[in-house]
Amino acid sequence: MYRYLFVLSALVLTACGGYIAPSMQAASTAPLSFSDVAADVGLDFQHGAFRWGMSGDPIAMMGGGLCWLDYDNDGWQDLYVVNSYATAEAGQHEKNGGLPTNALFHNEGGTFTDVSVASGTDLAVRGNGCVSADFDQDGWVDIYVTTSRVNLLLQNNGDGSFTEIGVAAGVDAYGWQTAANVGDINNDGLPDLFTAGYVDINNMIVDSDMGFPNTHYGLRDLLYINQGLNADGIPQFVEVGEQVGLENFEFEYGLGAALTDYDGDGDLDIFVANDTNPNRLYRNDADDSALGFSLVEVGATAQIADINSGMGVSAGDFDSDGNVDLFITNMGPQLHSVYRNDVALGFSDATQDLGVAEIGKGWTGWGTTWADFDLDTDLDLVVINGAIPVLDLTADRMQAQFYTNQSAQGAAGQLVDDSAAVGLETADPMIGRGSAVADYDNDGDLDIAIGTIGGNLVLLENAVQGANWLQVELPADVSGGTVTATLPDGTQLYREMYRGSSYLSAEDPRCHLGLGAATEVATLHITLSDGREATFTNVAANQIVSISRDLASLAE
Repeated sequence: MYRYLFVLSALVLTACGGYIAPSMQAASTAPLSFSDVAADVGLDFQHGAFRWGMSGDPIAMMGGGLCWLDYDNDGWQDLYVVNSYATAEAGQHEKNGGLPTNALFHNEGGTFTDVSVASGTDLAVRGNGCVSADFDQDGWVDIYVTTSRVNLLLQNNGDGSFTEIGVAAGVDAYGWQTAANVGDINNDGLPDLFTAGYVDINNMIVDSDMGFPNTHYGLRDLLYINQGLNADGIPQFVEVGEQVGLENFEFEYGLGAALTDYDGDGDLDIFVANDTNPNRLYRNDADDSALGFSLVEVGATAQIADINSGMGVSAGDFDSDGNVDLFITNMGPQLHSVYRNDVALGFSDATQDLGVAEIGKGWTGWGTTWADFDLDTDLDLVVINGAIPVLDLTADRMQAQFYTNQSAQGAAGQLVDDSAAVGLETADPMIGRGSAVADYDNDGDLDIAIGTIGGNLVLLENAVQGANWLQVELPADVSGGTVTATLPDGTQLYREMYRGSSYLSAEDPRCHLGLGAATEVATLHITLSDGREATFTNVAANQIVSISRDLASLAE
């Protein structure tokens, strides 16, 4: 990653230390706008790195993950934010109140209260990312945290408190882990866990003539299969990555990942964005082995194995053809990677076909999401930016970017850079890292939480009007699934529901559908990860509906 950066830094810094943004494409007028409301709604959080000065600490430069979850089952999405700090400043932190800690914010009807201490989630770690899921299947969502040393699993006790059980559950991986994703890999109804390994920070390549991370050996990606509960009610996991074919060639530098059914065969495949190593796509194949499946690496044949500085990942059907496409953020002189899924496991490079010239060139992207922010039925794109390495907390800030999808207007898969039109060009820049989308205020549109390095937490509230929406919520103990909505005019919307995406983050677990002018969904077809299906008809727009555990009914 860093091999490009010092040249890039020289290009973007002015004599007075300001950031010159790469020129933005002329934009259309978007029907929405974003504004940072974090301070107004009680999200008082500052990332702990570089409070007293800069140091060459790569772990402190790269964290900033966060995840949305409804930990108390009250219908409002709460927010967990992962913190970090530079080792050179640990003593200073101790003298000034203690090491920085992670934070849990309870959503109380659209405003937040910090419940970190009371809930036992205020971990003092050099953290990276997080993901939420009901690992023990008790109806209460738990939290998994990746760090630079030992990963942690916070079991939700159902009374507002959490207990750390990583060792007891068998998921306490040691080393610099980054992305965490949850889905039912073996289709047994239980949530499994994937974590991406990044750098073995204690194992240098002594003769390397390349920049970081190639100065160190990589760290193995891990796949934990859920075995159910032990007698004490603690979920038990077994790590099977090597056994099923995960990263059997060499350990690479994994940062972003996504679990999704790329080939449409009913099971979850694994995509990993590797930093300066080829991206990997593992096809999930059922077999007669003891585990019942194996992973076959098909990145090269699927034409997604580029060797850019892969960081954030978003999977979604951006061209509305029913196939899940991929977007990967890269850095500096590299373009972002945009792969259109034309047929089962056959991808094509779409970077030159988007209508956006050289998407990502001159930027360093991290968190990213395909989502229908303007509620017109297609998936728009947000990209969060920030320089690396971090040399100056002011000069290294960048603006976020927003691209409006034109598929609903008849131009399938075409994007327009509307960053200025939605207010991001004039918003405060940031050293952005993790980002996660959610409807935090339950008003039907999607907002964006952003973690930063050394700065304040950001919450971009979406103000969009004039269109309809529907949100679908699965029971907490369901490991994921897919939603296919057919509108009265025949338009079909396909969405997947799995946990973990973007960069080191996890988004609103509810399925969000922009409906445009439609006032109802003619048919709503839901398939759970264990294969069970249900279809509902004439579902009214502008509501959040919950699916019963037996798939027999919808409830507001």
